[in-house]
Amino acid sequence: MQTKYDNVIMGPLHGIRVLELTQAVAGPSCGRILAEMGAEVLKIESLEGDPYRNTNTVVPNEGKRFQSLNLGKKSISIDLKHPDGQQLVHDLAIDSDVLLTNFRFGVPERLGFGYEQIQSINPRLIYARITGFGSKSSQVDRPASDPMMQSYSGLTVNGGKLNEEGLPILANNTIADYSAGMGAAIGILGALLARTHTNTGQLVDASLLRGALVLQDTAVMREPTYDAEVRDVLADEIKKLKQRSGSFSEVNDLRESINRGGIAGIGKLIAGPRQVKDGVMTLGALTPANRAAAARALEVTPDEIVILSDKAHPDHEEQMEKILERTKLLFASRTVDEWTEIFNREGCPSAPVNIPELMSEDPIVQEADHMVELVHAVTGPQRVVAPLVDLSHTPTKIQHAATPLGSYTRQVLTQLGKSDEEISRLIDAKIITEYLGPTSD
Repeated sequence: MQTKYDNVIMGPLHGIRVLELTQAVAGPSCGRILAEMGAEVLKIESLEGDPYRNTNTVVPNEGKRFQSLNLGKKSISIDLKHPDGQQLVHDLAIDSDVLLTNFRFGVPERLGFGYEQIQSINPRLIYARITGFGSKSSQVDRPASDPMMQSYSGLTVNGGKLNEEGLPILANNTIADYSAGMGAAIGILGALLARTHTNTGQLVDASLLRGALVLQDTAVMREPTYDAEVRDVLADEIKKLKQRSGSFSEVNDLRESINRGGIAGIGKLIAGPRQVKDGVMTLGALTPANRAAAARALEVTPDEIVILSDKAHPDHEEQMEKILERTKLLFASRTVDEWTEIFNREGCPSAPVNIPELMSEDPIVQEADHMVELVHAVTGPQRVVAPLVDLSHTPTKIQHAATPLGSYTRQVLTQLGKSDEEISRLIDAKIITEYLGPTSD
């Protein structure tokens, strides 16, 4: 990546080596962040590869989502069930700084790379693991995935969206996975900083459940004063609903009515998607100043705002219906561009509802350098989302495209001191594999 700081081109984690023994989303998303920061991330895969290599794929072994989650990493293919393969992981751990895993709890120990096993080899190594429920839970060894954790944590309910059967709708993108991955990355960065003072590694523990809970903050948080007026009332009513086998739709309506409280009517007016002449717009007027700006733009009077904001007002329901119908017609009379100009002028946050498959061509995305051009060794040219953050003096970057399975096996093991004969023996014994085509570098 070209930057204006020509004299400094290395990322903040340059010189840090990460052993990534992960699969699917949570662990790989963490590893991608570390690679963007300049770390050398060795993606240790089974001989068959990460399962996501062949999930919803067109080109065998090169699934699009796998490529996105594993940008900048070096693939090494090792049979982790074989003692010689486990020894290779131990050899690599000696000179590594971080080991990252999101295997089911207990699996790393059975395969020889549990925390205590690796700590005894390299006390300075930061060991990061991502579990489903958290390592202190009695449910720690249960299999976990993003959809189940969205549901268990309440994140699915917190979205407030129901399908035609009145059941909650899961988020399409695996937000519990990504939240856990980002949390693990932050923990690793903190542990690396602490190591500069202590010269000792430590265990970084993240979980899908905690990641999902963090995203819900106040919905999960307990606070006596507020809870007595709102949360406890809601909890009691939900218990009553469950006792009489009430539907989920009833529970959702109850949450909406109680949680939104006095701003239910005004909330419908100034937050959420609305149909306009040539598309859909979303308002996000969440502060008093923003709400006043939205009211001006939508020609809603201060007196009407007072009525909408007070559920106890005798004219609340009647006026709400009238104002919502009036503003519905007003929205439909103008285009996205016209409304954008109006809301910007008034100071109200707004945006069109865009389609993710079209965002790579969005002019704002392009002018902000939120996409990066790469070339993949197998599938060719691609554009990927840029690093999560930019740093001015030690720039982050996508080091290269995701690499084919085993494409760095020989190179890394040679650097480890293994002879060509030893590497060939391991290949013949099917303990490792190597990719013989071109790499992305």
